[in-house]
Amino acid sequence: MTRTIWTCLFMLLLATSLCACQSVQQFESKPPSAEELLTLDPQADLFQWEETIYETNIDWTKSLNVTKHQQVGVIQKTAAKHFEHGTASRLKKGTPIYSVKERKDLLIIERNGQIHIYAAHAEG
Repeated sequence: MTRTIWTCLFMLLLATSLCACQSVQQFESKPPSAEELLTLDPQADLFQWEETIYETNIDWTKSLNVTKHQQVGVIQKTAAKHFEHGTASRLKKGTPIYSVKERKDLLIIERNGQIHIYAAHAEG
């Protein structure tokens, strides 16, 4: 009888250990890179600001009424690859970038007297 109890306890401990050792896979979603977006649409108008990619001509932004706020910086260079802070796919070097008073996930540039809203790409 005692041997049966010890066997059961051993089996229970073994089963618990095996369950605890199973790896749990977590999938993290990350925002797309500029290169990934340009692969999907080579004509995409986007830029990287800090670690975030911002893109214009997004349908849901066309109906927004937002206010240009403070200048946060300027485009540093135009490129099709190797994006880093301040790199744009279409905007010219020196183009001023402005924050938006109403939202933190948007930035604005002004080109030829027209406001262009750039939306941050969130997790994909």
